[in-house]
Amino acid sequence: MMGMGQRAGRNDRPEPERLHLRLLQAIEAIPATFYSYFIVGGVAAVVDIGGFMVLTGPFSVPWFWAAVASFSVSVVVNYLLSIRFVFESGVRFRRHHEAVLVLLVSTVGLLLNEAALWVMIALAGTPRLPAKLVATAVVFLWNYGARQKFIFRARQ
Repeated sequence: MMGMGQRAGRNDRPEPERLHLRLLQAIEAIPATFYSYFIVGGVAAVVDIGGFMVLTGPFSVPWFWAAVASFSVSVVVNYLLSIRFVFESGVRFRRHHEAVLVLLVSTVGLLLNEAALWVMIALAGTPRLPAKLVATAVVFLWNYGARQKFIFRARQ
């Protein structure tokens, strides 16, 4: 046991090799679908954020309605790309049930998006772009988790 003022010895610190192995194990534990969804979500995020910025900038649409419109378009992009490149569609549910579930998950995502924007823009005075980036990150995690867990099966 060390007393006050004593420095930790060499044996008290994790070895760099062990840290490297732990990091590799953590990365390997991430499902492959997450990486694919990250790319698909990135494309949808560009649509969402770009649409939001164009609507709130040059077109002067209020942020709330701009977020609804851009998010809605990005949901369609995300769904189409997800069933093509990330998840197998029609495996757990019939396609029309799947579409309803995606709509429900996306509605929760829209509510999370609007709530995050409201807190950051309306309450905290955060500029539109940083607020939208944070909101998009929150919704990305929700969408991936809910779709992977409840709606789709990973593409084989």
